Amino acid sequence: MAEPRLELHDIWEADPESTGETYARHRIPGMIVTAAGTLIIYNEARYAGSDRALMDIFCQRSEDGGESFGERIYLAYGSEKHPTMNNPVMMQDRNGRIHFLYCEDYGEDGGRILRRYSDDDGITWSAPIDITEYTMPEFRTCFALGPGHGICLRNGMLLVPIWMVPRFYEAPPKKGPTVISTLYSKDNGETWAMGEILGSNLELQTPNETVAVELSDGRIYLAIRCDNAWRAKAISLNGYSGWMEYGPEKRLHDPRCFGSITHIQPEGKPYTLLFANCENKIKRKNVVVKGSVDNGKTWTLRRVIDADRGGYVEIGVDHARGNIYVLYEDRGGVTDHMAIFNYEWLEEGEQNG
Repeated sequence: MAEPRLELHDIWEADPESTGETYARHRIPGMIVTAAGTLIIYNEARYAGSDRALMDIFCQRSEDGGESFGERIYLAYGSEKHPTMNNPVMMQDRNGRIHFLYCEDYGEDGGRILRRYSDDDGITWSAPIDITEYTMPEFRTCFALGPGHGICLRNGMLLVPIWMVPRFYEAPPKKGPTVISTLYSKDNGETWAMGEILGSNLELQTPNETVAVELSDGRIYLAIRCDNAWRAKAISLNGYSGWMEYGPEKRLHDPRCFGSITHIQPEGKPYTLLFANCENKIKRKNVVVKGSVDNGKTWTLRRVIDADRGGYVEIGVDHARGNIYVLYEDRGGVTDHMAIFNYEWLEEGEQNG
């Protein structure tokens, strides 16, 4: 049995006055671990704090389990015509191709939804491919992917949760009210389709940023941000239709912020969902990871990663190394940090049986 371990690393420092960094913020962190064991992290690199600021997207690769990262690999540049490169999402298909999806200006004012891919573990990337036609442009105005990461199901289907603003909402702001759905591909990213739409109800207001995970029995679970002081969830047999149990998840407190979910099954351990977010009803602080060994019915494992800092929180797993990674913002992306720990460290914490 491995010894429990936790490491904390500083990743990005985006204060131009103190560091000389080009960007004022590194926001909306995303992360995947490839089949080769490479950790890839990516972000919106913003010249200002606004969600509509001029921004680029870059990724960085680590081949040593997050101990060090290579040079920045730029995947999108903001321009005068389309300044905002937003909501980056990656996933890897069963053939090893990494798919990178992102938006221009939230799909508004002629902004496109684009895909690039890499066949060499994230070192080089294809030219952008326009997939806007698959994202219901006739139905919606504002559109955003994830954020965080997409997933590849056991049957090979690629799946990315999305949020969007239907056109029948004419009043500002542009980013709401929102509905959610999933964008999926059954042919390794060549074509895409949109799933059923989920909106507000009496218990759940304005669903938006969402991450998916495959449960132990193959069903798909959505971990949903909403305008309540807790998370929401939905479960489907296929990931795009027939959603069940759609509603609040009041056991998971949340300050209306992005949190993330994935799974792990170390040797000799149960299939475990891992959920990370800021466990606070009001403030973006107190980064916590929780584990569920019964497909989200209960969350019996819990550990605090960072009680004092927080923001958007992304999670990933290196199954070969046994590493669990939590990448999170602080001060609105002025600084970003990463926790690296193992399942034994999570088990050593609080048991909420």
